[in-house]
Amino acid sequence: MTLSSIAFIPDGNRRYASQNGMNLASAYQLGTQRSWDVMSWLNDYPSIKVATFYTLSLENITRSTGEMHVLFSIFEKEADKILKEEVYKTNEFAIKFLGRLEKFPNHLRKKMDTIQEKSQDYAKRVINVAMGYNGRAEIVDAAKKLAHDVSEKKIDVNTINEDSFKQYLYSNFNDPDMIVRTGYTQRLSGFLTYQSVYSELFFMDKYWPEFSREDLSLVVSEYESRERRFGK
Repeated sequence: MTLSSIAFIPDGNRRYASQNGMNLASAYQLGTQRSWDVMSWLNDYPSIKVATFYTLSLENITRSTGEMHVLFSIFEKEADKILKEEVYKTNEFAIKFLGRLEKFPNHLRKKMDTIQEKSQDYAKRVINVAMGYNGRAEIVDAAKKLAHDVSEKKIDVNTINEDSFKQYLYSNFNDPDMIVRTGYTQRLSGFLTYQSVYSELFFMDKYWPEFSREDLSLVVSEYESRERRFGK
């Protein structure tokens, strides 16, 4: 089997900080850099056209004001880097943000909108960044948009199926073939609830800042060794 869509739950930044005597800001920055590393390493696998990162869950936003300030500062710094260096052009990938983006400060949302707009023509690979995301929330939000279109007679309720419903999700991309979670935890935590029904799962006993190029190679090899039946 060929891996074409992969997703990551980059868990364990805070515990990595605790075990290594680091402050949260340093650990999160290290985790952010590791995500950039992974995006670069994906160039070794041209068949992978979609990569989705669970950057911040909807529940994470309820964390302490101090921690959220650190995260928002990092997000803004990375957004500025993307726009200034045009990394989407260099790496030929489109960047899309998934989630309840209205939860973020307006100035950050504007930068996210600009990134999506400027990168959309560089779609050799799609990088999805799930922020303020929860799988059930995504389905609820999609159902509301669908109900509106039905009420406005933009769509016939009898034509609704799994594929047409998917058009109402935050973004329509190929379901992940493999979902990788670091952090010694074996659950999906609301990640890609609609899209993950037949995803292969790979749980790693290491923290996200420890994830390596060799680990990515291991994930790809493991996927290629599995047999997917899709219930058949």
